Amino acid sequence: MAGDLSPGRLVLAGPVSLSGRYGAMGRLAADGLRQVVEDAASAGGVRVGGRMLIPVVLLLDDESTREGVRRRLDAIGGADVIVGPYGSDLVREAAAWAAANGRTVWNHGASADDVERSAAVVSVASPASRYHEAVLEAIAQQLPGADVLVASGRGRFGRWVAEGAVETANRLGLSVVDVVNPTEISAAPSVDVLLLAGSFEQDVAAIRRLRRRPTAVAAVAGALGAFANELGGGAEGVIAPSQWEEGLRFVSDVGPTQADVVRALRARIAPKFTVGARPERVDYPAAQAYVCGLLAIHCASVADRLDDETLAATARQLRCTTFFGHFGLGADGRQLDHQVVVVQWQGGVKRVVWPPASAETTMTI
Repeated sequence: MAGDLSPGRLVLAGPVSLSGRYGAMGRLAADGLRQVVEDAASAGGVRVGGRMLIPVVLLLDDESTREGVRRRLDAIGGADVIVGPYGSDLVREAAAWAAANGRTVWNHGASADDVERSAAVVSVASPASRYHEAVLEAIAQQLPGADVLVASGRGRFGRWVAEGAVETANRLGLSVVDVVNPTEISAAPSVDVLLLAGSFEQDVAAIRRLRRRPTAVAAVAGALGAFANELGGGAEGVIAPSQWEEGLRFVSDVGPTQADVVRALRARIAPKFTVGARPERVDYPAAQAYVCGLLAIHCASVADRLDDETLAATARQLRCTTFFGHFGLGADGRQLDHQVVVVQWQGGVKRVVWPPASAETTMTI
């Protein structure tokens, strides 16, 4: 039964990819989860059912495998709050486990639309089908009627990104000439716009292969600081959809301010930066995980109970603004209110360029 692990504490636990193919993202997510629990405990904890509970976190390495996710979930299944792993395929596995065990997964690391629709999942990030929606809206302002090539990975995340991109392009009067795998892109594609939605490694490799770039190049991987660390000057001008950036400003009605969260995350993450890395800004996976833990704790306080059914129902009714932006789930379970922003690498720095109300500078193509 949830709540049995440690009296007087609110236990958040989950599998996280500290090693394997999702290791880099998983370690960022782990930093966000550890920091939010530390901050909540430092603030005195959370009142639930007439008791003050001190949040604690237990994260076990799933090694970036489905089998690892299952094993780790079985080990921590009595936690008050189950947080999910990173990656849509792994969260899909966690959602199946949760459905079979009557639990809810608080999802910070998966955006595939089918995962967010799961009744056993509460998601904080915008769904994958909306990733390149904002990118194309920004590009269409400068390249009306442009030809677009979409290159997405073979997994369901990539397919959802591609489907959303095609739908948005049709709505905006842009022409999608093809949808291919990132490995199939030529060194000089004859299109105005290239949209990449493969793995981090696939997006980087595709850009390295380009001898002649289209007028606009956008890559999902471009939202991470590691993108510029890998490509150096090759990242210049690349556009990317992002769930969150330090340059955004929201008036929070739940949780700490942007400045406080960024300061805390920087202090935790900065010692891990290697020489030559870009430590200027915190990447969104850490912020996503932080806000996921924050909202789970908030829902426990609002509901005044810790059973999953009540917590999930509270989350589905919740409409609020945090440092991460707006939160509000749609009728189908997908994150509806959160907005994807568009960034561009300019002068070696990632800048928000869309939507206009949030832009730090203008997009150049």
